[in-house]
Amino acid sequence: MDLKDGGNKVCLIEKMPFPGGATNLAATYFVAVGTKEQKAAGKFISVDDYVARQKKMLPNVDVDKLKAQMLCSQKNLDYLNSLGANITRVLSDYQIGTADGTSLGSSIVKVMFKALKEKGVAFYPNTKALDLVLKNGVVTGVKVRSGNEEFVIPTKNVILATGGFAHNQKLVKKFAPEWAGLPTTTAVGSTGDGLEMAVEHGAKTAYTDVVRMNPSVHSENGVNSSLSAARAEGGIMVNLDGKRFCNDYYPDYTQLSRWLQKQKGSMAYIVIDNKAMKASKRLQGFKDKGYFLQADTLAELAKKMGVPPKALEETAKRYSEFVKNGKDLDFGRQHNLTLDFSQPPYYAVKTQPGIQVTLGGIDVNNNMQVIKKDGGFFPNLYAAGEVTYDGSFRPGPTAVGLYQGHIAAQNILRGSVSNFVSALNS
Repeated sequence: MDLKDGGNKVCLIEKMPFPGGATNLAATYFVAVGTKEQKAAGKFISVDDYVARQKKMLPNVDVDKLKAQMLCSQKNLDYLNSLGANITRVLSDYQIGTADGTSLGSSIVKVMFKALKEKGVAFYPNTKALDLVLKNGVVTGVKVRSGNEEFVIPTKNVILATGGFAHNQKLVKKFAPEWAGLPTTTAVGSTGDGLEMAVEHGAKTAYTDVVRMNPSVHSENGVNSSLSAARAEGGIMVNLDGKRFCNDYYPDYTQLSRWLQKQKGSMAYIVIDNKAMKASKRLQGFKDKGYFLQADTLAELAKKMGVPPKALEETAKRYSEFVKNGKDLDFGRQHNLTLDFSQPPYYAVKTQPGIQVTLGGIDVNNNMQVIKKDGGFFPNLYAAGEVTYDGSFRPGPTAVGLYQGHIAAQNILRGSVSNFVSALNS
């Protein structure tokens, strides 16, 4: 949309019947730091302190890139809310959700696609990008397939925004074999198309072995859903002994998944009360689908879960004291320490680990131009979102993708306004 506003002809190529890709599945919160909303809610941390906290947890993070991303938090938030996303409910010093608890991603895609259509950006659904056409190291077109027809769209710039590869088991086995075979909550279109196209033409990659796991995947009738919203609303994770076994809102979801895998059956239940359920339309939707066990007492809920009733009651009682005193003495949970189990009925949902997003991919420079394996970069080939290695290991994929998209657009706009730009979301 920035490019269209700047006088460019723009088309969005999408292999799926609908726009948005994995953003549609972003569940609970938008990552933002140091915003006026968080300051007003008393949940404020400076960008520098947040970066230091992330660096401690993720030693390989690129501090400069992470800081640049987080310094745009207010700008990103204001941009989405100006379109009508209504992301105003502060959850923590780095999380802001939609006001009414609806799913974040679908809210964002809805308002952005509406604005895209209003601006007259050409949208080509069911159109798969097959290859990039290059001449003397410069992209001149994109080869696509629509129905039974294959043709080349000529272009002066291309932005690859094709997502990760978590839905391609062949690539998962190749790059991240530790997690091969586990379910994924990402979009079915996240099969690594853009990554493979770029690599075929000599693009450099980085950290393709690194993924972020989701410790809260519920699988039912062949559908994998993220139940992270239950933890975001204060829920706790308990094992088959009815006990907590870790910091249930540890920010490193991959480490949290490893702790979960060590439990009996490599699974756990997330337990919440009615306060949490009422706060989230997303959770209410899952309840309506039958994902949750429900009971009027914790003892009754425990029987349905197959865990010792006394253990679950004691776990909830002890945790409620931590909430009351504002300190988790067992595992040091700091975020979303809010649920005291005082409002029945009670709910539990069975979860296991699954791949949420891939964190490595095409290496890009500060302008989001794709870096070549043998040095230099492609002058008019850009990449944004999960298809890239972004330097920060995507603390919030939606926020990082938005930031990268703006940067790529700004760099293109510094060139000729007569550009024709193809944005690939295939």
